[in-house]
Amino acid sequence: MAFSVGVISGTILALVFRINYFASMWWVTVVVGLFLYAFIRPRAFLIVVMFVAGMILAFFRSSSELTGEYYIRQFFDKTVVVTGVIDGDPETDEKGTKIKLNDLVFGESGEVKLAGSLYISAYKNYKLARGDVVTLFGKLAAGFGTYAGYMYRPNIVKHQRPEPGDLVLKVRNWFSARIKKLIPEPEVNLGMSYLLGMKSGLPDDLSENLRIVGLVHIVVASGAHLSILVEIAKKIFGKISRMASLIFSLIFILFFMAMVGWTPSILRAGVMAILTLVTWFVGRKISPIRMIITVMAGTLLINPMFVINLGWLLSFASFGGIMILGPILTRYFYGEKKPGFIGETVITTLSATLMTLPITLYYYGTISLISVVANLLILPTLSYAMGLVFLVGVVSGMPFIETMVAFVAEKLLEFHILVVNFFGSMGYFLIKIPEGQPWVFLIYLVIAVPLLIGHFKQKMVEFRQVKY
Repeated sequence: MAFSVGVISGTILALVFRINYFASMWWVTVVVGLFLYAFIRPRAFLIVVMFVAGMILAFFRSSSELTGEYYIRQFFDKTVVVTGVIDGDPETDEKGTKIKLNDLVFGESGEVKLAGSLYISAYKNYKLARGDVVTLFGKLAAGFGTYAGYMYRPNIVKHQRPEPGDLVLKVRNWFSARIKKLIPEPEVNLGMSYLLGMKSGLPDDLSENLRIVGLVHIVVASGAHLSILVEIAKKIFGKISRMASLIFSLIFILFFMAMVGWTPSILRAGVMAILTLVTWFVGRKISPIRMIITVMAGTLLINPMFVINLGWLLSFASFGGIMILGPILTRYFYGEKKPGFIGETVITTLSATLMTLPITLYYYGTISLISVVANLLILPTLSYAMGLVFLVGVVSGMPFIETMVAFVAEKLLEFHILVVNFFGSMGYFLIKIPEGQPWVFLIYLVIAVPLLIGHFKQKMVEFRQVKY
């Protein structure tokens, strides 16, 4: 835990104070030495040693990102030639194609791949896919968020698709094409976002209404999707053995993550799902706080820029709300009783909404008062919608059966769109404030103080019970 907290603290400090002088591999040797010392001579004070080791490793990892960012800055407001690899699925609409570019090489004869990423907004609907290598010619501007730079409408002078390429992506595209033949738009776009996290086809108005009513999480491939997959694997293979259930659950998780792409939210959900499965298999439990901190540190070592990524922040905040705040609210309202489906859904939605509220208000300046109602109408049938969309792809090509299954799937998706658009149009339930107000994070103090008081009281009760 001390090491993980050190990684998180070090990443934040590195990005805030732009610490980029830890790029030498010698710092990794220092971290390894501190690790060995802590294990050989375990003492209480070595918690501080592990914390320092975590900070140093975070400084080392962040230095490569910052060094790449500083290098890219010299090309701002200049016309450049840059080559990179497309990360994630391109987003295509009537305005053009938007992609994220990693593994950057500047100049026609450049050889050094830089850390950092560029956001590209092209003016044509290019047939691009993740993993493609593209060379662009255009003007580079300052970036935003996690992006080191931004290019608006550059020319794509070279496009190369590696062979054999992303085989999992080919399977996904083949399967999604089978589904798209049988379900019309926009229903199929919503269905594909449910099943595979493919959001690029969603109409702008539907995407906006999903955000307004607090349902963005259902179209972001994350923990809910993986939970459904794990439950399916346990029901099917759990009859064979506990080991079979574990192995096939892990296969399902990794395959789904590969299909969706390694986004911050799916990476968080996948790592947590794997940790939960492993601890379940060995018969142990890991506290939610410990799991959150550990996975936070691990994902930040993969990419330190996740700490300012909106998807990463919302993913951890919502999970923390469900796993930490949810049980506390359940005990407060129900005591030792187990809530029913409606009660559980309300508490889950309320917990996630409260924990993500400061982040949502800071970035968007809006919060809906009816998100709980919308969740109550959508969440009970979400797994059925996912299952039906998947089944459409399976039975595609079977006369009559494909038509019947596609019809049921389409009608259920129509109902979801109707609910989202209906509640999304109720502007009088929407609270609006100016974006970028830092004071909104004081809401976490309002949430944390009662939690700490309740936790302290609970510990006192347990102490008295043990004493007497």
